[in-house]
Amino acid sequence: MLLFCLLCVTSNCYILNDSTKIVGWGDSMMKGSGGEESILEVISDALDISHKNFGVGGLKSSSIGVLQGGIPLKITFEKNEIQASRSTKLAYYNIAPINFQTDQYREGAIDSIEGIIERLSEKENDRKTLGYIFQADDLKENIPIKDTAVFTFKNAKKYKDTWTIIWAGRNDSKAGDAVYKTRDNIQAMIDYMGDNAKNHYLVLSICNGIADTEYKGSNAHTNISRLNTVLKESFGNHFVDVRDYMIHKAIYDMEMTPTPQDLEDIKKDCIPRSFLHDNVHFNTLGYEATGKFVANVIKEKGWITEK
Repeated sequence: MLLFCLLCVTSNCYILNDSTKIVGWGDSMMKGSGGEESILEVISDALDISHKNFGVGGLKSSSIGVLQGGIPLKITFEKNEIQASRSTKLAYYNIAPINFQTDQYREGAIDSIEGIIERLSEKENDRKTLGYIFQADDLKENIPIKDTAVFTFKNAKKYKDTWTIIWAGRNDSKAGDAVYKTRDNIQAMIDYMGDNAKNHYLVLSICNGIADTEYKGSNAHTNISRLNTVLKESFGNHFVDVRDYMIHKAIYDMEMTPTPQDLEDIKKDCIPRSFLHDNVHFNTLGYEATGKFVANVIKEKGWITEK
């Protein structure tokens, strides 16, 4: 039995060997950019559970879905083969899986062929992606891959049945029917989840930024409101309107005295500036307020059994 377990941990089945209770998939808001801690850290502390944060700044919901596993990363190889002796450059990929704001390689597998995908960038400008390579583990000979293959990330398999929070869409286009594409990408993530995760997931609303540019009546505010309406209609009681909470209740729950600027921001249906680090991202207080709110939502849903 011990040998079986050890083999499973190191093989493509990726059985959980840690105590992670909840994971987060998203962009810089999930990552916690601008603050000293992310909402997942706050949630983890409030509920006394362990977490993994897979938020990556700058990603659109399609790339988040690829990392989470719900959206296939489709690839082809130069010379239509995986080379055994060295890395193989991808000739095609349908969605950029890794950007400059995260680890430059990720573990995963193509069917039973395990390995890593690595991002290539310019030395003078690491923000510019030149392409991706795949390095297989322990191949004895080249493997022909003439058709499109699918690469699945290790963490996508490992945590597919773990409680999940999705905070994705801020970087997406929101004009016209584009909001439905965001909805569909999030739905693909949910469809990929295991049964436990499907019963324990939350989709957080998109927050508009600073009132100077994303005030009520602006195009940005209108588009974000439309997207949130679609997400609420699509995901029902799994949808959590953190935007509305942060505007109307958070400053009082945190026992803060709103500044005149905060009150002006609230009038414009925007998050009070006391919670913002820059034009978009929260500061530490903002993530703390959001995290405590979401933790309370989880408690109210009965996910946590009181000891």
